[in-house]
Amino acid sequence: AGYIFGKNAPRTKGSAEVAGEKMAMTSPVRSSGTASSGKTKISFVIGSKYSLQSVPKPIDKSVQVKKVKEHYLAATSFSGPPPSDEKIKKEREAIVQTLEKEGIRVKDKEETIVYGYHDPVITPNFLRKNEVAVQVDGLTV
Repeated sequence: AGYIFGKNAPRTKGSAEVAGEKMAMTSPVRSSGTASSGKTKISFVIGSKYSLQSVPKPIDKSVQVKKVKEHYLAATSFSGPPPSDEKIKKEREAIVQTLEKEGIRVKDKEETIVYGYHDPVITPNFLRKNEVAVQVDGLTV
């Protein structure tokens, strides 16, 4: 998150240096990972005012800026607070069962993607939106 809050490399405009730039927080925030690895990746969508050539460069070596290839997802959405690991597992299992019945192949048997639409703290949980998703093989859709 430091990257979008200004911890990024300055860009040059002409000959003058520009300080690290604070960027608008976008929605959704995407987290993905596998149970077996125990690792989670957090992704932010960069605002439309940027291109790969104009977006500030990360200072932190663990932060990458990249274009995500087109892909197909099967997802379920629900309201409430950010989901627990148990809720994510339950929702994923329901998605996979439905896909199997429909003959649609899951691309990665372990990866689960969670989208969180991080509303202001004062938003009641029943108005918050969450999604759990898996990538599917587009040729089987």
